[in-house]
Amino acid sequence: MPGKSDLRFHRDSCFHCDYLARDLDIFRGEPVGAAVIWVLHRELSSLSAKGWAWALPHYLPFCLSPEAQDKRTETEFLLYSLAPVEKFEAETRVRLSALSRQQVACLVHFVEWCKAHPHWGSYCPSEIEDALNFLKRMQA
Repeated sequence: MPGKSDLRFHRDSCFHCDYLARDLDIFRGEPVGAAVIWVLHRELSSLSAKGWAWALPHYLPFCLSPEAQDKRTETEFLLYSLAPVEKFEAETRVRLSALSRQQVACLVHFVEWCKAHPHWGSYCPSEIEDALNFLKRMQA
């Protein structure tokens, strides 16, 4: 897990970033499990680029787990985070800027999987399309 200041998207005076760093710090040195993913999902927009690069290899497999299939909240929030409205697209690009090309391609595949999934494909089809379009622009 990156240091507290490296997890924060906003450097100063952001209580969301403060809460995220504080809540994650409780789990420092422990394996990343469902409790950490739960903390992350609430504040994905407060994660820095370094934080996203660290979290994604843990977060994405969790979204495919039986536990996530039951709760669905973590997947839903990830899809919303990957489908920014135009006003927040530049900020989201900065947040995802530390991801490798392979990680972005993996996100595209994940969102395509969601599009074909019986629940996700019908629950939030416009967000899925927006996420795919955004991620494909990032790949260009």
